[in-house]
Amino acid sequence: MPIINTLEIYEDLKSQFKEEEARTLTKALEKSLEEYQKRQESFLATKDDIANLRAELKEDINNVRVATKDDIVNLRTELKEDINKVRNELANAKAEIIKWLFIFLIGQGASIVGILKFIK
Repeated sequence: MPIINTLEIYEDLKSQFKEEEARTLTKALEKSLEEYQKRQESFLATKDDIANLRAELKEDINNVRVATKDDIVNLRTELKEDINKVRNELANAKAEIIKWLFIFLIGQGASIVGILKFIK
């Protein structure tokens, strides 16, 4: 359906042109307007288009949420593993320090005993 009332245009053209010319011009204008409207309709979003887009967006948002939750779970798992590695390394370092501490204490004790024997 044309946007413009072509009957009124025909009446206006009939006063300026012959009846056949006015009719031909009016039909050409009506056809042009119908084609224009069809092209415009293809650009306009319908309620279904908007509903489909909304559904797609909701699905995309849910997918992002799930992916984010999975990423958080993976990150927590990795962090726990890293924390356990650091704890093990600290425990090993502590054991090494204690081992060397005893070695130096025994060495100092032997040195002190040797010095005391030498002094007497």
